[in-house]
Amino acid sequence: MRRLASLSIILAVSGCATLSQERPLPLTKLRLYETGVGYYERAGQLGGPSGASLPVPSGHLDDALKSLVVLGEDGSVRSIAFDSRQSPAVARARAGLPPESDAPIRVHDVLLGLRGHELVLTSGRKRVRGRLVDVIGVPDADRLGVEPTEDNPGPTTAEQAGATPDKTFALVVTATGRYRRVDVATIHEITPVDPGVRSRMQAALDATVALHSNARGQLEVEGEGASVRLGYLAESPVWRASYRLVLDPSKPSALQGWALVHNDTEEDWDDITLELVNGRPDSFLFPLAAPRYERRDLVVPDRELSSVPQLLDTTPDAMWGDFLDTDLVTYGSGGTSTGYGYGSGHGSLGSRSSGRGARIELGNSELVAVGNLAELAVGQGRETKTAFVYGAGEPLDLAAGRSAMVPFLQSSLESAAVTWFGGFSSGPARHAVQVLNSTSQTLPEGTLSVFGDGGFAGETVLPRLKPGERRFLEIGDDPDTELTIVDRESDDLPKQLVYLEGGNGDLQEHFLRTTTITLDLANRSGQARHVHVLVAAGSNTTIEGADKVDFDVDRGQPVAIFELAPNGRIDARKLVIKEGLSRTNAVTSLSLPRIERLSTARSLTEAERTAITATQAKLIELRAAEAEVTRLDAEIATITADIERLRGHLQAMSGDSAGEKGPLVTRLLSTEDQLQIRRRELAAAKVTVDSRIEATRATLVALAL
Repeated sequence: MRRLASLSIILAVSGCATLSQERPLPLTKLRLYETGVGYYERAGQLGGPSGASLPVPSGHLDDALKSLVVLGEDGSVRSIAFDSRQSPAVARARAGLPPESDAPIRVHDVLLGLRGHELVLTSGRKRVRGRLVDVIGVPDADRLGVEPTEDNPGPTTAEQAGATPDKTFALVVTATGRYRRVDVATIHEITPVDPGVRSRMQAALDATVALHSNARGQLEVEGEGASVRLGYLAESPVWRASYRLVLDPSKPSALQGWALVHNDTEEDWDDITLELVNGRPDSFLFPLAAPRYERRDLVVPDRELSSVPQLLDTTPDAMWGDFLDTDLVTYGSGGTSTGYGYGSGHGSLGSRSSGRGARIELGNSELVAVGNLAELAVGQGRETKTAFVYGAGEPLDLAAGRSAMVPFLQSSLESAAVTWFGGFSSGPARHAVQVLNSTSQTLPEGTLSVFGDGGFAGETVLPRLKPGERRFLEIGDDPDTELTIVDRESDDLPKQLVYLEGGNGDLQEHFLRTTTITLDLANRSGQARHVHVLVAAGSNTTIEGADKVDFDVDRGQPVAIFELAPNGRIDARKLVIKEGLSRTNAVTSLSLPRIERLSTARSLTEAERTAITATQAKLIELRAAEAEVTRLDAEIATITADIERLRGHLQAMSGDSAGEKGPLVTRLLSTEDQLQIRRRELAAAKVTVDSRIEATRATLVALAL
C-alpha cells in the first residue's frame, strides 16, 4: 500500500500580506523584575511617511496589550494597530484543514480543503485547471467508471474508505465540463485561483506560527507630535544576583553585587538604561489579542424543516458544529516557588503522644520568664520602601541573544569569620561568616562567594536580607577546631501549675530547666577562632559560662560564643543553660510518678500541692479502671477465639449424628453466653473510665487561672 505523501510540495499563495515596514521606536529603558517580566520603555518621534512601531514577539502580545501605557511628552497617540490573530482551530477550519493544531497537514488534507474551488494542478509537465470535485481513493487505478460489483466495489472517497487505498486521485471538472483525475502522488504544485482562498490558507499558516512565542510581530503606532514615550510589559528572563564578599580584619568587609541579565530578544540593546527591581509585583497572563466569540443558543422552530433535501449528505448535527472549544487545552498559573531556607529543629520543644487520647506539648513558658535572647539580634536599620531598584552605573549595550554580568552594588558590609557548631553533638566544626546587612537597601537572594587571606574561602547562598537583618552562613569545614562534651546533666524545677479550662481540660506545668554542660575546646591552628555553638533552646533562656551570647533569628535559637587563641585550649568549661518552659498534658496522659513528684515539690505552693495530691488519688482509680478495660478486652478476645474454634469443630462433624454433637453445642452456647456477659461488663467498665476521667479533671479545676 502506498502511503499518502506529506506536504512537501510548493503551495502557491502569492498576494499574502508582507511584514510592516514601520521603524521601531528605540528602546531607551529596561526594568527587570524577579517575577519573570520586564518593563520596556521606548521613546521616539511619531508621524512621517514610515510611521513607528513596537517590535513585540507574538507570544508577548497579550502582555503588551494589557499593560501598554502612554507616558506622553510632546506627542499624542491616536491608535495602536496590529494584525488580528486567529486561533489555529478557527484559521485551519476556515482553510478546510484539520482543526487540531498538532495534526499533520498532508497533500490530501490541502486538497480536501480546496473542494469546490478553482485551482491549477501541476503534475509533471501537465497543468490541469478546473474546480476540484473530490479526492478519491481506489484499489485499482483502472476501475474508474466500472460498474460496482461484489468483487469490484469501485471508487470510494478517501474520507469513506476504511483502509488506505492503493492510489489517491484529485477529481477536477474543467471549464468545458470535462472530468479529469490527477494522481496525487505526482502533484508538485497546487495554485488556488481565488485570492480569498490563498489568504485563508496563509492565515492558517500564520496562526500555526503564532503558537511559537518568538514569532516576530509589530504594534503599529499612529500619532503625531515631536516625541512620545511608551511603556509595556513583556515576559523576560529573571535577573539573578551573585555576590562576592572580601573579608579584611583591618577594615569593613567589601560586598560586590553582580546581576546576571539575558537579552533573549531579536533586538540589540543599544545604550539603554538598565534597572533591576528587588521586588515581586503580581503579574499574570490574560488572553486579549485573539478575537473571542460568545456562545449563543441555537433556537429552531418546533417543526423541523430541512434547508436541503434529506437525501443529500448533510444533517442538522453538521450544521450545529462539533464544539471544539470543549477540547481546548488551557494553561493556568500554578506554582511553584523555589527558594533557599535555613533552620533546625529544637528537640526539647517538640511534641509526643501516648496512651488513650494522650497529648503532651512542650514550649516556652509565658509565666516563668528567664530572659529574651531574641533582643540581641534586633538591628538598627529599617526598610523604608516596598521595593528597591538597583540601577546600572553605565548605559548598557547588549547584542541580541547575549548575556552579561552587570555590577549593581558596591558597599561595605559588617561581617566576621567564625567557627560554627550546629549543636553540642552535631558533628565537626564549620567555617562560617556572620553577615549583617548594614546597607540601607534590601539584598536580594543570590549566591555568595567569600574571599579572605589572599584567596577563596568558600561559598554559600545569601538569603534575602532586609536592612539590619543578620545571618550565620556556613562556607566550609574547619578541621582544626574540636569540641568535646565531657559531661551533661539536666534538671526540671516545677514553678507553677495551671489547669486549662475548655476543650478536654489539660494540665499545664511551667518549670525551669537547668542544663549544665562541661566541654573542652581545642584550636590547633595558628589563628584565633571565634567559636559559635548553636544551643538547643528558645529565646526565653539565660546562658552562663560562655564568653558571649548571641541569638540566631533564622533558626530561632541562642548561640554560645567562645574565644580561642591561636593553638589555644579551653578545658572543663561549664556552661549553664536555664530555660523557662511549659509542658501541657492531657488528663489521660498524666504520669503517676510525675504527679507524685509534683505533689511533694517544695517549689510549688501549698494549694497546688493539695490539688495535685487529690489528682493523684483520682488518677490511681482511673488507672485501675483502665486496667479493668484492658483485662476485659483480653478475655473477650480469648472467648471469641474459642467460639470460632468450636464452630469449626461443629462444621467438621456435619456428617455425624446429632447425639454426638450435643455436648459440643452445649459448650458453644455456654461460651457465647460468657461473651455476652463480658461485653456488658466491658461497656460498664468504659463508663467507669469516663467517670474517673471527669473526677480527675474536677480535682484540677482549683488550678485554673
